Amino acid sequence: MSQICPDLISFPESPATHPDRWVLMNVHTRQCIGAGPEVLAVLADPDKTTSETYRVWKIWRFSNIDGLLADPSRFKRDAATWGEPENLDHGTLVKMLKDQCLLIDDLESYRARFDFKKSLLDRQRFGTYHQQLGQQLIAFERRDPTAWWLQQKFTPDLSAIRQDNLYGAVQDRFLDEWLPKRMKPGLRVLDLGCGAGTIAQKMARLGASVLGVDPNEEYIRLATERAEGDATFQVLDLNQPRALDALPAASFDCIYMSDALLFYFVPYEPGKPLDLAGFIADVKRLLKPGGTFLSLEPHPVFYVQPWLGDPARPFTVTTEYLHTHWRINPPLSVLARPFLDSGFVITGVEEPASSRSDPHVPQRDAVFASEFPVWLLLEMKLADAAS
Repeated sequence: MSQICPDLISFPESPATHPDRWVLMNVHTRQCIGAGPEVLAVLADPDKTTSETYRVWKIWRFSNIDGLLADPSRFKRDAATWGEPENLDHGTLVKMLKDQCLLIDDLESYRARFDFKKSLLDRQRFGTYHQQLGQQLIAFERRDPTAWWLQQKFTPDLSAIRQDNLYGAVQDRFLDEWLPKRMKPGLRVLDLGCGAGTIAQKMARLGASVLGVDPNEEYIRLATERAEGDATFQVLDLNQPRALDALPAASFDCIYMSDALLFYFVPYEPGKPLDLAGFIADVKRLLKPGGTFLSLEPHPVFYVQPWLGDPARPFTVTTEYLHTHWRINPPLSVLARPFLDSGFVITGVEEPASSRSDPHVPQRDAVFASEFPVWLLLEMKLADAAS
C-alpha cells in the first residue's frame, strides 16, 4: 500500500500572487514538483480519487549547476514562471508522486536507495552531493567538471572572483576586509591549492611573500604569467604522498587553504580517503614557530541547504550534521579534532556573511547568506606558540 514519504515537506510558493501553487519536496533526495491543493488530498489517501484531474507543474531543476553558492533548493522560484500545469488523472499522478519519492510503497526499499552511486548512469541510488553533481555535469550535460568549477567562481580570464554570486558577496569581500589585518610586508605565506593564484595575488599585493602550489599545470602557468609583487607559483600534486617534502621545514609564517581541506574528511570519490594525518604533519613541519594555519571552507551547517520561506525572512531545513552521507563537509567537531589532537589550538573563528542588501546578487541570496553563513574560517596555531 502506498504511503506518504516521511521525508516530504510542502509549502506555498509565491503565496501573495499564486496561493494555489504549492511545492512538494523530499528534503533528503531534493526531488520536488509544483502542485495544486487538490494533490495534497492524494498524499493523505493515495487510494482515494478526489478530483477528475490534478494540476502538477514540473519545477525541478538541478540548480546547483548555477554554481556551488547558487540557490541549492532545486526548483524554479516564483510560481509565475512555472507556466501551464499538466492535468493528470489519479493513476498518472500517483505514479509521478512515486517517481519523485513523495509517495513510497515500502519504507525499507526506499531507505536502501541512500547509498553511493555505482556509476555515472546509476539512477537507483541517490549517492552523495559530489556524485550527483558529477553525474549531472558529465552524463547529462556533457560538461567538463574542472572547467565548470572555474566558470562558476571566477571571471572568464580567471583573474578575479565573480561578483554576481555569493563567492563575491561573501568570500571575496570578506578576504578584502580581513586579509589586510593578517598580511604584512615580508610575511612568508604558502597558499595550498592556489588554483590560478587569485587569492595568492591578493596577499602579495599586501606585501606578503607568497608561494602558491597546485596540481594543475595550466593554473600555475596562468598564475605565473600575471604574478604581482613577491608571488611565485609551483606545480605540486597535494594528493600524492610526500608531495610537500620538497619545501623546507619551518619556512612559512602562514599556510592558507580554501575549498580543499574538506576533501580530507569527505573524499570526492567515496572509499578513497586522502592522508589527513600526513597533511597535518606537513603543515606542522612547514610552519615557522608561532606560524598560523588558515582554513576557509564551506560552512558545516548551512552550506547547500535549501533556501526556503519569504525572500526577506528565509529559513532552511538541515537533514544531517554529525553523520554525513550526502553532505560535502564534516561537522565542526570532526573538522577540528585531528588538529587539536596534533597540538594545534584554534585562535580565531569567523563566519563570513553577506550584506542583506548587496546590489550584485539576488535578494534571496543576499538575505539568506546574511543570516546563515555559507563559509567558516578557522585560524590555528601550535599550542606552544599560542600560549
